Amino acid sequence: MDSERTERLAGGLFALGIAVLWATVAGAVPPSAGLAAVAWFATALGVAAGPLDRARTRLGAGAAVGAVALALGVAAEPLAAVPLPDIGVLGPYTYLATEVVFGSLALGLLVRAGRAALRRAAVTVAAIYPLAYVWDWYTLEVGVFAIPLRTGVEFVGIPVEEHVFMVVVPALVLAVHETLHEFSGSE
Repeated sequence: MDSERTERLAGGLFALGIAVLWATVAGAVPPSAGLAAVAWFATALGVAAGPLDRARTRLGAGAAVGAVALALGVAAEPLAAVPLPDIGVLGPYTYLATEVVFGSLALGLLVRAGRAALRRAAVTVAAIYPLAYVWDWYTLEVGVFAIPLRTGVEFVGIPVEEHVFMVVVPALVLAVHETLHEFSGSE
């Protein structure tokens, strides 16, 4: 299997995972069907990070696991009776704690990827931040969403947790990108 075809197949699985997630959020399929998306995302990442000679096996296995997960999710709803964990135990610090956890993951991956990755991420976050701030301020102002499990501390018109979010999310995306780029050995 050549590299271009492998990338297209992995990209297709990733797109299929996104479609299943949208269908799950829209209520077209039960929440447990989202497990198929997780299997397809993991497969796409595994193909991107692994050697090309085993890509076909990983793609086949991942597609099969995702298909079985989707079928079980739609037909049997295996997680229908499983309650979601209560992460609100930290009260007003819940949102901030989740940002610290994911921010730590982002920082760890970026440090592992090297100084150049850290620098690129910092520049990208600095470039995105003003737009993210305006977007966040506007959506909060017009009532698009509410944040009940937050500290209540605001800075420049938005919760402090949102400022952290606007740094963590792009940093985490870039950290995963840099890590996959490093594992794939592509230049």
